[in-house]
Amino acid sequence: MITILFYMTVHPGKEQEARDLARRMTTTTRAEDEGCLAYAFHQEQGSPRELVLYEQWRDQAALDAHLARLVRPLGPPPPGARLPAALLAVFEKTRAVRYDVLA
Repeated sequence: MITILFYMTVHPGKEQEARDLARRMTTTTRAEDEGCLAYAFHQEQGSPRELVLYEQWRDQAALDAHLARLVRPLGPPPPGARLPAALLAVFEKTRAVRYDVLA
């Protein structure tokens, strides 16, 4: 199982765009991506520009398929990146951290 916390700081003025994107991505991911065990965006209390996505995947193949599917609604990633340019354009900073299950 793969567990990821994906931290994002939204560009100023793009808060609503980020909320809309999070809702759309959550709906399509849960409906279309086999191997998705959990997928939920959270907003930091008192800091509307700080988001975190909690996601769990059955295996690396399921995560890779999810990232490939994101190209359909969001377009291709810029050179050297894994995430679509349309997604990255909403955020001024992103950081993905993988976690191992302890218990």
